[in-house]
Amino acid sequence: MDSLIDIKGQDNAVRFLSRSISTERLASSFLFLGPRGVGKALTAKVFIKTLLCKEEKDSSCGRCPSCRKVEAQEHPDILWIRQEKNRSIKIDQVRRIKDALSLKPYEASLSVAVIEDAHMMTREAANALLKVLEEPPAESVIILISDKKELLLPTVVSRCCEVRFGLLPIHQAKDIVMENAEIDEEEALFLSYYSQGSPGTAIELIEEGLGERKEKLISIMDEIAQEKEASLLNWDTDSKDALIEDIDLLVILFRDIALGKEGLEDLILDKDLMDSSGYRFFKTRTTRELQEAVERLIKIRTALVGNASSKLVAQALPGAIK
Repeated sequence: MDSLIDIKGQDNAVRFLSRSISTERLASSFLFLGPRGVGKALTAKVFIKTLLCKEEKDSSCGRCPSCRKVEAQEHPDILWIRQEKNRSIKIDQVRRIKDALSLKPYEASLSVAVIEDAHMMTREAANALLKVLEEPPAESVIILISDKKELLLPTVVSRCCEVRFGLLPIHQAKDIVMENAEIDEEEALFLSYYSQGSPGTAIELIEEGLGERKEKLISIMDEIAQEKEASLLNWDTDSKDALIEDIDLLVILFRDIALGKEGLEDLILDKDLMDSSGYRFFKTRTTRELQEAVERLIKIRTALVGNASSKLVAQALPGAIK
């Protein structure tokens, strides 16, 4: 992707960045803020391409050496900090940014530093970055990317130009998922609903095997439907993260059951659910009973996100559903 106008679902962010380039009113530091998986890092890459392109003024050509190096992550004037999931960003990494930006650009008109998941900076790293933001080096741009503004130092946020990103419409997210993953339209639609319009998250979930887990959940629902005393059953995992994921999936599956009960089977996201004994069992429940089951699931999820014991939740979940 070579042009900002090709970024899908982020019109406000694209409009603002394009205007910043065309009017040559470029901030020294940006904060790309919004949910995970909605295109913040992709937009940053295309924005940088546009800034450094040798052939075009207000867009990137995608052909010149600069554009090709940005795409290949080989440009000598760009330092991009990416961490493994849930790993802190340390002060040494911020010092690398300071050192890199203090040098005159090697090839381009600007030096650029990008920090993904900037909220993962340690306090020492954030304070070191703050000094850079307070006195930004000439001919440099810093881009912070985050989905957790509340974890950033307020003084860091106040020195950045905020660019806000939002969740995409479900069908637009579905199209992006299908372009980037070898799955059918039904599965892409289900994942887009599950990720609430975050195609990047949906693609990560495919790689993590969410589809297989969904099929396992349908089997568990079948077992619960056939068990007279569901409260005697234990869930097959007591991992907190896995339980939260399962509860979110169950809410969507119960939504599908409620739609089927109302004769709206065309709107069911997971058509495979309709062939299960669990679907037939829960479909005999009243709409109010289905709603109460969903309310219990949401209540359990809220407790789990707090301090509730995941082992106790695993024990209580089958009974809460039935």
